[in-house]
Amino acid sequence: MLIKADFNAAKKISPRFYGIFFEDINFSIDGGMNNNQIVNKSCGATHMEFRKDLAYLYAAIFHARRRYRTRVEKADPLRYWEMSGEGELGASDDAPVATENPVYMTVNVAGKAYLRNRGYNGGDSTERKGRYLRRNSLKPAIGVIRDAGYDVAFFVKNSNFTGTLECYVEDKDGKPVTTKAEVKVARSGTDWVKVTASCRALETCIGTFVACFEGNGTLNLTEWYFGASEYWGKGDPKWTGGRLRKDLVEALRELKPKFMRFPGGCLVEGCTLDNSYDWKLTVGPVEKRKSKFNLWGEGQRDHTYIQSNEIGFYEYFLLSEDLGAEPLPILNAGLACQGRCFETVTEGDAEFERRKQNILDLIEYANGDPATSNWAKLRADSGHPAPFNLKMIGIGNENFGELYNKNFDIMAKAVKDKYPEIEIVWSAGFDCYKHKNYENTRSCFDGKHPDAIVDDHFYRTPQWTIENAGLYDDYPRDRNRIFLGEYAANEPWNSEVLWNNYCSALAEAAFLTGLERNADIVVMSSYAPLFSRVGGEQWKHNLINYNSLYVMKTVNYFVQQYYSANFGTEYIPVDCAAKDGVYTSVTSDGEYAYVKAVNINRAEMNYALEIAGAQFAEKATHTVIQCDDDEARNDLGYDTEPIYRIAPITSPKEVSGAIELVLAPRSVNIVKVALKKN
Repeated sequence: MLIKADFNAAKKISPRFYGIFFEDINFSIDGGMNNNQIVNKSCGATHMEFRKDLAYLYAAIFHARRRYRTRVEKADPLRYWEMSGEGELGASDDAPVATENPVYMTVNVAGKAYLRNRGYNGGDSTERKGRYLRRNSLKPAIGVIRDAGYDVAFFVKNSNFTGTLECYVEDKDGKPVTTKAEVKVARSGTDWVKVTASCRALETCIGTFVACFEGNGTLNLTEWYFGASEYWGKGDPKWTGGRLRKDLVEALRELKPKFMRFPGGCLVEGCTLDNSYDWKLTVGPVEKRKSKFNLWGEGQRDHTYIQSNEIGFYEYFLLSEDLGAEPLPILNAGLACQGRCFETVTEGDAEFERRKQNILDLIEYANGDPATSNWAKLRADSGHPAPFNLKMIGIGNENFGELYNKNFDIMAKAVKDKYPEIEIVWSAGFDCYKHKNYENTRSCFDGKHPDAIVDDHFYRTPQWTIENAGLYDDYPRDRNRIFLGEYAANEPWNSEVLWNNYCSALAEAAFLTGLERNADIVVMSSYAPLFSRVGGEQWKHNLINYNSLYVMKTVNYFVQQYYSANFGTEYIPVDCAAKDGVYTSVTSDGEYAYVKAVNINRAEMNYALEIAGAQFAEKATHTVIQCDDDEARNDLGYDTEPIYRIAPITSPKEVSGAIELVLAPRSVNIVKVALKKN
């Protein structure tokens, strides 16, 4: 097979094409990126009660079943904490550390008592099969690695306790697997005091956090923390808030993302308007960040999924900066999740005005001058006086319809009037170009905001993904630019859906060759979901899996990693981008050419790439991702090390005029080759 590429016909493509989408789903933040392993650290846990509402049922008779269930949020401050021995556990709201988290625990001791927290284990699911199958509520989930150090911290107000307090981790048999951190308790008084201590792991284990009290009297406690002493940004004065789990950040860094979309996803909309994400709750001192219910708790048997906000927008902006990725915040447009609820607000409603102002205030928080802006001053006081250089913002997630477009028009105008340099992203609903509702959804939008970027989404089978590798080939170049903000070769709502496997990764690799070909108009792309805790899966197909000890990269991750690291600034047209089951993309940055060749056949293919308008140097590297078993996948257990069945192999390659390869069956091939200087 001979493919010809013409450097004389090169076209400019987007410099921010490969990015990431980070949402707190599958316990991605609390239970994942958050270095704090304590669940319900500030006694802010709530759970949702679902009740049938006949009025909603009448209105939604032809719509999704969830829309006729009302949701009532109930406080449950001591959830996930257990007391044993000679002690009693209670709750109080008299003079808390911060009014944002008004409830704290009281511990009454008359001898020796034990307070335990299992950590984020993923809990139990509401379904017996499909994507929500989980039975983990009684499992410990606090991970420690032999010889590593761990920090303990919390706020304490001593009513009249005299005695000792030690913190450690125990295994399933009650044996300590860390040294015991001795915590010095302040004398009785009316002031809250933050105390810290440290311990060292004696073995690698997943266990339970224990606070052992010995003595008599009452202590008031809140804002618990237990996490690895080595965390991302340690020692950097700007990292003053929440701490990030280092190995997960390093997995993101290896993806070399050009942007990061955050915080969602459905999390932006909320299962009700009151539940929608509010960035203002996630900045400032950690103890003043209000915990709330995460809508992904709907799949939990106990209807509890805590969004602690310990990792919020300040940490998001810092992480984007550290990764060299442009931030792309998505803000609420005045609609709750339209697949779950009918609640909306619009012009003339005070709540709508507040949400509109939230968008403007976020831009000010990110980019403003601390000398003239209170929001910018809050950023500076946290440790980052320089602006974050925010350039784009999204209004709404998977929203659609006349009201969304009306709200978008108003909010977008407010942004452009004050910050004309900011790019704005508009939601195209649940679908992407050429799908059944797509043009109808866009009919309310097209022509109004020619500079806005349109956010397309799709989750389809591997076969569909391969067949639609040329999806945007005929997309009119005078229409709005596209952001493929969520996609995967999978169908998460199907109860028979498989975990990410080689077939899905191969399909995505083939599809991405077509997306690169259209990177002049498809200016950004991000796979979803990004993270998942083993035992806490809510969607089965995720890019990075982890447990309390280890990180595991799916083969889909490797496709993203090597495609992102081998991507130029210009697309080099080829005479046949899809030929005989082989999909080709060529890009260049002027110094190197990057060639992707995906063979979906079950037989090897002889492949040659010739170029005009440039010359290859003699040295190159050839990376191959290959597997004969479509259902094979990398694996990680609840408490085991990762098993890598599929991983990239890179080797040197000699080039003589043309790139000549033997493409293995069902393989992804990436060649990086230098270009000769004139």
